[in-house]
Amino acid sequence: MTYTFAEAKRKLAGHISAYGLADLSGAVNEALDELSQTKSWQRMRKVIRFTVAGERFALPQDCGRLIRCAIDGVPVSVHGQDYEFLHSGPGDLDYAGEGYAPLSGVVRAGIFPTMNAMAVPGRLAAFSATPPEDPLTVTVRNAVGEISTVQVAVNDGAASVGATATAYEYTEVLSVTLPPRCEAYVTLYGISDDGLEYLSRMHPRVLIPEFVRYRLPGFSTTADASYRMLAEVGIKFLPLVADEDPVPFSSLRPVQYMLQSMAAMDTGEIKEADDFRSRAEMELVRREDTENERQGLTVLNPLYEGSAGQSAAYWEGA
Repeated sequence: MTYTFAEAKRKLAGHISAYGLADLSGAVNEALDELSQTKSWQRMRKVIRFTVAGERFALPQDCGRLIRCAIDGVPVSVHGQDYEFLHSGPGDLDYAGEGYAPLSGVVRAGIFPTMNAMAVPGRLAAFSATPPEDPLTVTVRNAVGEISTVQVAVNDGAASVGATATAYEYTEVLSVTLPPRCEAYVTLYGISDDGLEYLSRMHPRVLIPEFVRYRLPGFSTTADASYRMLAEVGIKFLPLVADEDPVPFSSLRPVQYMLQSMAAMDTGEIKEADDFRSRAEMELVRREDTENERQGLTVLNPLYEGSAGQSAAYWEGA
């Protein structure tokens, strides 16, 4: 069964106290984060649909990577950051030749502090429904290449051009650090003569946000061009905050084993810590094995109308 964060804390409270882990919420979140990173679990994947309106795009903060994707209904390859450096590869995609199209594949661009890069120089402004008392700490680069760290106050309410913003304009955000006492999502914008430019929306309990960006080389130069994307993505675990937040796994036993592993590691019992970690992983493997469907064989018969490989209609006029 699926548990809420409140149920997980209540059921695991005795174990956490016995293991000497003081922070109840922090311990559960750390154990869940460790579990989520041990394997590409089926429960840590999801299928999303979205429209890409530019060559570069980012996944939401709760998505860690593209696993598979299809563009305009056609399955395509997903390439890593080393794709441009392969001796037999395409080379620098900024100089991709004519005919290179998005159906050639999606390329990972890297991990960045904001969803979107600043398109034009602008001042920075932050907004939240429940603004923290302390500001954001943001490392930036200006038009002449100078790097500095600025404090960005968080405005109350919806974004507006007239809100409190930094005194100077910047061209690039290099890092963002949220204050430790955030209670609601924080949104960062750039403000210029062109208006508001959306940069990112950040989880309140992730102090140093990160976003994964990708690019579609050979993006159409047609005005208002866009591509439909169907993607399976790996879910990046974000700390549970509200009592109603669901625990991503269907059992608390692996979480308990991971808590025991964390406690053993803190006391220097490395072998015991590794044993409990392995036990947590095996418990999840057994559960996932009973949940997943078995993929059957797909028979492609090009001569049988109605089959997945039908070609009869194609050859009728030949």
